[in-house]
Amino acid sequence: MHPSLSSPIVLIDSECVFCNYWGNYILKYDKSNSIFITIPESSLGRKIKAGNDEKIDLEKTILLRRKNQIYLYSDAVLQLILQMNNIILYPLLIGFLIPKRIRDWIYLTISKKRKMLMTNQCHISNLRKNKRFIL
Repeated sequence: MHPSLSSPIVLIDSECVFCNYWGNYILKYDKSNSIFITIPESSLGRKIKAGNDEKIDLEKTILLRRKNQIYLYSDAVLQLILQMNNIILYPLLIGFLIPKRIRDWIYLTISKKRKMLMTNQCHISNLRKNKRFIL
């Protein structure tokens, strides 16, 4: 299964267990069944990164490409919630009411500690087996 040019695609850190856990979570609860996950080292990931003017540090953020728009940090999370079309997650959209600067500060604080939060490598191998993971 390959994404179309308009498919939402999430780039995550391939080495981070925490990031891979959330990649699994996204694919499991994505009611739209339209989101794909990839890593920066994949050919698709390199293409997406090369097509952006700004230097993106994927050690600090996930990246969501949706309709040729790039979203980072808390914006990526909120846009993912919208894209997932899962009513259970909609209360989290209250995040749009929080100023972006504060949302991003919270996001970056968690991002700095993410590699200490989880160590179970099975999240990485499970994600690699999903048909919407593009390597």
